[in-house]
Amino acid sequence: MNRKMLFLSLLLSISMLFSACGGNSETTSQSSGAPEAAGEGGKKIAFITGTGGLGDKSFNDLGYEGIKQLEAEGIECDVAEPKAISEMEGLVRNFAENGSYALIVTMGGDSVDSANMVSVDYPEQPILVIDGLANNENIKSVMLSQTDTAFLVGAYAGLMEAEGNLEKSQGKNTIGIVGGMDIPIIRSLVAGYEAGARYVNPDITVLATYVGAWNDPGKGSELAQSLYSQGADIVFQAAGASGMGVLEASEKTGYYSIGYDGNQNSLYPENVIASGARGVGDMVYTTAKDTLEGNFVGGDFTVSMKDDSATSQLLTAESNVTTPEAVLNKLEKVKEFLVEAKVQIPNEPDGVDAYLKEVGTFE
Repeated sequence: MNRKMLFLSLLLSISMLFSACGGNSETTSQSSGAPEAAGEGGKKIAFITGTGGLGDKSFNDLGYEGIKQLEAEGIECDVAEPKAISEMEGLVRNFAENGSYALIVTMGGDSVDSANMVSVDYPEQPILVIDGLANNENIKSVMLSQTDTAFLVGAYAGLMEAEGNLEKSQGKNTIGIVGGMDIPIIRSLVAGYEAGARYVNPDITVLATYVGAWNDPGKGSELAQSLYSQGADIVFQAAGASGMGVLEASEKTGYYSIGYDGNQNSLYPENVIASGARGVGDMVYTTAKDTLEGNFVGGDFTVSMKDDSATSQLLTAESNVTTPEAVLNKLEKVKEFLVEAKVQIPNEPDGVDAYLKEVGTFE
């Protein structure tokens, strides 16, 4: 069985398992240990994935790492996997109505409206939203800097394009990005990626496109292949489960890709040259522990590399494509630039030109 079929079979098996356990609501008990170990009143933790679900090897799985850490400590956790955004409010509301959850975690900006609507009726229910700002003191909503991570990834792609000695290169100094949805948070990723690439490689061309869904790897593959056909050597996936198609397309074409929100290098180690990662799992874990100890604090929080230099990381382990030492050394200087940044990375692609005019270029 080839790598593509093996991975798709694994995704199908995971989907069937959770569907069988969860019924129509796609809610699955992922508990370990006695409920009383969960803290005061035997409270549990609820975890609602984005529509890409578990097994995306990306954003949802990264957040789930925090849940697994809680379970390892004997804290009972329940997981729900909505198949559409329209299911989100019902799932949040069901957990809130139940009354036995110390914290409800929702993944993705798509869940902000649902969390806010449920919070009106259950203002005492602690809710954590990852990657969306709710502007609600009853909800802790956290943005772990997408733009810093995207800038770091873009700088890496720009450096690899210029001096990475890629075995298969079209020689057009072109890279690409496939986003999941054409929404503000993903456009900020596109902007950060382009800004980072052009900061280190001013003449590079950055192509961008959007799948329109988080769970369509077929479309992700099709779009990535289109970018490769336009001269891109490296394509960054920022599309959740749809991004699995981007990585698969890099193997199919022989070109290169970059994973996101988890180390995806081992999926196609001859083609995935690196992965961008953020501390999503740590945020889920620490917020759950704080809440169980009676220390939940609501409000909007944005965490960047200026706040914590480990917020954004570039992972090259498990890739068989060698990153030259000179590229890694320059990337360390890019990290220093981000930690010391005095100018905000633009949230929209049309702001990149003005940003680069203000900050200049690398070295």
